[in-house]
Amino acid sequence: MSLPRVRGGAVLAATVMGFFLSVAVQAQAQGVSVAPSRILLDGRTRSATVFLSNRGAETETYRISLVPMIMREDGALIQADSTRMDRSAFAEDVVRFSPRRVVIPAGGSQTVRLLVRRPRAESVEDVEYRAHLSVRSIPTVPRLDEVTNPLDREVPEDQVLAVPVASVETLVPLVVRFGKPWATARIAEPRLLEDDEGRTLVGFSLLREGTRSLYGQVTITHEGADGEASRLYYGRGIAVYTPNARRVFRIPVNETAETLDGRISIVYEETSDGGGDQEARAVLTPRLLSQR
Repeated sequence: MSLPRVRGGAVLAATVMGFFLSVAVQAQAQGVSVAPSRILLDGRTRSATVFLSNRGAETETYRISLVPMIMREDGALIQADSTRMDRSAFAEDVVRFSPRRVVIPAGGSQTVRLLVRRPRAESVEDVEYRAHLSVRSIPTVPRLDEVTNPLDREVPEDQVLAVPVASVETLVPLVVRFGKPWATARIAEPRLLEDDEGRTLVGFSLLREGTRSLYGQVTITHEGADGEASRLYYGRGIAVYTPNARRVFRIPVNETAETLDGRISIVYEETSDGGGDQEARAVLTPRLLSQR
């Protein structure tokens, strides 16, 4: 079977990276673990407690902030540009939190409290605000008088090696909803693709309409001509954030196009922590594709 080709491994890498980012960035800043991994504040819940635990062997300092993020169509998250983006949908102005800076000893923990405050607008019914809670490590930089071997003043500038101090950030999605914002989900353009390395990919677009984001799970199942079913992929924490109307997926599967007879089912289901009950399905038949 001849399949359309996807050019460039960077596209696939960005898509896979986007999957993990939408689950609430699992990377942990300088040994700190953050729980929960996603925060939803709606009509029933107007406050939340976030637990930070220092799993490292040294005392660490962290700065807490709210960061506006937007999602690209491939799922990657980037910080919103305040000069080019309408920031009215971001949650910095409707959420208070404390503290904003914490020092946690090795093996210790700290809580951060979040509280929703109603915006000044006369009507905020059926609306969603978003942000990401940022936990950023503050590296410890030694004072000059603590440096045991300061550089000789006569060392030429081009021979001085500057070593940057890394700062690591953990991002946790934060969603605030007033009223009953709505959304619908639909799967479009299901198809098989092939990347530059000859791997088979299941491609599709998840379409969103409405006034809120989507958050759920994707399951891809193959049912062979003999009736035997097997799961090709399962992913949790799959989001499509407002204002995006579409998210594009290219998911590699450990099968070749020739072995994928029968049919492939793609199912998107919102989970309870998404605050909705949307479901979308699509079916593609590889054998029919090969006959086109």
